[in-house]
Amino acid sequence: MSSCTLTPEQKETLNKQAEKFNSWLNTEKGRNTVTEHREHEKYFKHRLSSENLAKMTENEFSECYKKLWASNMWRNKDWYIKNKLIFPNGLEKIKNELEKLLYSSEDMVWKYNNFRKNITGFGASSISEILHFLYPDKFCLWNEKPKTVLPFLQLNILPDRFFKNQINSGEEYYQCVQALSVLKDELTKFGIKDFIDLDMMFWHVFEDIIPREPKLGESKEEVIKKLARTIIESHDAAEYYILELGKILGYLTYTVDQSKTFNGQKLGDVALLKQIPAFAGERDLISAREIDVLWFGDDENPKLCFEVEHTTDIVHGLNRLAQLQHLYSKFFIVATEDRRGKFNIEMQKYPFRGMKDRFGFISYNELTALYETALPFYELKTRLLKEK
Repeated sequence: MSSCTLTPEQKETLNKQAEKFNSWLNTEKGRNTVTEHREHEKYFKHRLSSENLAKMTENEFSECYKKLWASNMWRNKDWYIKNKLIFPNGLEKIKNELEKLLYSSEDMVWKYNNFRKNITGFGASSISEILHFLYPDKFCLWNEKPKTVLPFLQLNILPDRFFKNQINSGEEYYQCVQALSVLKDELTKFGIKDFIDLDMMFWHVFEDIIPREPKLGESKEEVIKKLARTIIESHDAAEYYILELGKILGYLTYTVDQSKTFNGQKLGDVALLKQIPAFAGERDLISAREIDVLWFGDDENPKLCFEVEHTTDIVHGLNRLAQLQHLYSKFFIVATEDRRGKFNIEMQKYPFRGMKDRFGFISYNELTALYETALPFYELKTRLLKEK
């Protein structure tokens, strides 16, 4: 299917992992994984059959979307389904476009691009998951598992950009299918009969073989005060307003500080995402997860990254943001106005001077001013358009 070929060393690596995988399948965890994957396949083949799709109700669609593993990143799935799927697209249009994606006679590239063009709110992980479980002999699952496992096993069979950003086109997804088909075909002798089997092997490598890198510890400093709305006096307050502002402006928001609170609210409950989308491999995701606040677009790629430097050295935040410099994102330090000078000095130093056009400084006063300007529009829009 693909012109991609494996080196003898890559084949040896695959064979060794397949042998370990076959042994693992006999464990309780392995058997449970097989059951979970095959039940997932059975569910979606039934629920998204052409007959059932045609008569699907809003509640049935909601249940189906919630079953997707790709939907687990949403803290409030009902909110996302209502405001990001059904409201902008309409249920009938979603059903019609799913019918084309799954059952039309057009080639896969056209169907993928057509669906992305006509329906908003479905990312590469969710689209590939649907295709994968309806047609496991034809289509691969493309999420953080292969994005992490392939580099770990040194299987450089796809362009680097596929592991640093979310794929967007049918042509890119077709490349993923081609590349993973080569692996699947190589492993036939080990009982890998379809892409579900291959994904289970990726799952095993991801969960049980790749060393887990410890996350950076959370800051021990917590300055929690009851504040006036227009005054920011703590790190947590700054994160709260960044999260609220991101929601107002239409971004999908995430914070590393899920358990911290401001004015009695957990920041994790204010954020729209409870985990970040799988826009890259696990090693890049580890760095991204440690950023204070991330704003994602509907394409599930990070657009703006924020580090709040309330008392810590600005250089610390700059270095953390710079770990993601290969992404197509903008980076901001948020702090009190008196620290702007320090920021400007650091921007003249290596390595920041080479990318200073992508970095910005936002003072606490500027943040609250922007929030207060955007809030009345958001409240009016919510009331008139019946959005929450």
